Amino acid sequence: MIIKYGGDNLILMKKTLVLVVDRDDDFGVKGGVDSPVIGIEACSIAATALGVADPEDSDVNALYAAMNIYKDLHSDRNNDVEVALICGNQKVGYRSDSAIVEELEDVLERTSPDRVILVGDGAEDEYVYPIVSSRIRIDSVRKVYVKQAPGIEGTIYILSKMLSDTDKRKRFLAPIGWIILLISLVYLVPHLMEIMAGNESMAVSTTPAVVCIIGFCFLLYAYNTQDWLSKWNKKWKDRLKSGSMSVAFAFIAIICIVAGVIYGFLSLDQVYMTRISQQAVWFVYSSLWFFVFGIMIYVIGDLLDDFLNSNTLKMSSLTSCVSLAALGLIAMGSLDIMLRYLDMPMVSATTCAIEIGFGLLLTFLTSLTQRHMKIEYRKNSSGTDEDAIQ
Repeated sequence: MIIKYGGDNLILMKKTLVLVVDRDDDFGVKGGVDSPVIGIEACSIAATALGVADPEDSDVNALYAAMNIYKDLHSDRNNDVEVALICGNQKVGYRSDSAIVEELEDVLERTSPDRVILVGDGAEDEYVYPIVSSRIRIDSVRKVYVKQAPGIEGTIYILSKMLSDTDKRKRFLAPIGWIILLISLVYLVPHLMEIMAGNESMAVSTTPAVVCIIGFCFLLYAYNTQDWLSKWNKKWKDRLKSGSMSVAFAFIAIICIVAGVIYGFLSLDQVYMTRISQQAVWFVYSSLWFFVFGIMIYVIGDLLDDFLNSNTLKMSSLTSCVSLAALGLIAMGSLDIMLRYLDMPMVSATTCAIEIGFGLLLTFLTSLTQRHMKIEYRKNSSGTDEDAIQ
């Protein structure tokens, strides 16, 4: 707060901070901007840097809008105003919010404002607003929406640009794909069971099958499966060329899973069953631990390969093995309960409860251990490889 004398009158001027928050650090990642950025000149340079790197990023418009508000308020001599930009982290979540808090406290200490005008593009306001309002009073929130060309061409252009962004694609298309897939399976699975029983023809299930394929394609596109497969292909080519130990473990894991499938089919002839539901549950019941051990072997191979190459032990891989065993116990207990309801009791109800309870206990202990390791990493983060303890 600044005190000015106007004639015989004492004027108390409250300082206003026009603040822009970039939660996913587009300014730093794309534009190479070091944050926090304070002052109209520094903000102008930051906006130009991101605008040149990515002209279509909405954060550029948010910062320009903040600079416009600054100039409007600055033109009135009775206003004391400053403009600033703070950024989070590319990994949106706890890390980005922690970075925002640190930079916000730095800006508040350097500018000493009495109130804030928060400017954003509306995408992350529900996350940013509580962080800022818990530390200083927010007088106004300004959401910036970019004007686009009218007509169908403009709409198509906006949609195509939105879908080219992997994060937006996963956020909007993935839920649609899951809804389509689950609804189609509700109709498809009963038809398939009737077809296997010989009561219906394949033509009956054509429509739900087509809808199921459409939903599956939505999910493949939403989760950027093509890029993931290309990276996966390149990774395994490099491992084959370098003679990585994980290749041998992956081969053993595949053999284990294939053996589980074969054993599951062979076990169908060992028990008399009259219903398809009984056969399906019995197949999963018989092959379950082959699948669990196969995945565990693959994870152990990755763990040993990383240890030999970098002398670091990924604790996340160890906890993943324990988590897989816990999930196997929970699945086994659930399958035992299903078999009891299908008139095929294999174990007592007490055994089912013990399997599920012990699996839940292992899951809780694993989560507790992982959380403790993350806390220890934050305390001793200097010079420590994060992957070595995660």
